[in-house]
Amino acid sequence: MDYEPQHKYRKNQVNGTLYVTTCLYLDPHRVAELEQGADELFLTHIHKRTTADHIMQVAIDLGPVYTLRFKVDLSGCSRGYAYLQYVDRMHKTELIETLEHRFRRENMRIHVRESRNRRDLILNNVHHLTPLQVHHELRLVSHYLKLTVYEYEPKRYIYVIKYRNNDEAAMAHHKLRNKAGRFGLDASIDWLDKGQMLRDLNLEHSCCVQLSRDSDHLQASANSCRCFCI
Repeated sequence: MDYEPQHKYRKNQVNGTLYVTTCLYLDPHRVAELEQGADELFLTHIHKRTTADHIMQVAIDLGPVYTLRFKVDLSGCSRGYAYLQYVDRMHKTELIETLEHRFRRENMRIHVRESRNRRDLILNNVHHLTPLQVHHELRLVSHYLKLTVYEYEPKRYIYVIKYRNNDEAAMAHHKLRNKAGRFGLDASIDWLDKGQMLRDLNLEHSCCVQLSRDSDHLQASANSCRCFCI
């Protein structure tokens, strides 16, 4: 890298994401928080010729970085956005203002805001599979934390899939869109905040009954509140 950080970082790329991650040993509790998206910042308006090194050179002036997830296209150029997390907790408003000022001082008009850390996907219009079959198909594609199933009509279900963090949800979203045919010709996969049907049906994103994901005898009928989770 073309900067001299106070401690080392490792760099690796998975598909369209370039990861720059600290090599520091951190408190496991803090790592768990960060892995779930705590204190994540969203960087936008990144010029295509700006590199992860350019971002890091500015970012580490404010403290050790936990990870930078820098989005790139097939040619390796920036796709215009990235996600950034610091090791230490900092006052979010002050951090955003200071970081934007530092970027502009380096002639980078990068916008910084708090990440929404979206972790939930919604699967809809699956008509020929039972909830148990959907559960098994999802396990073949990616690991998820929880699958919540809403029965909005007899034997008609909406599936809300929760992942550990935004990064895992984004990768799952990409994979599921490519494999949507597993769930039927009409199946659709989207981010939960775009899932207008949940709001239209007045269904809350919560659940009363927990079913084991390892069970071979999952019940395909919902309880009195019309929802269960796997």
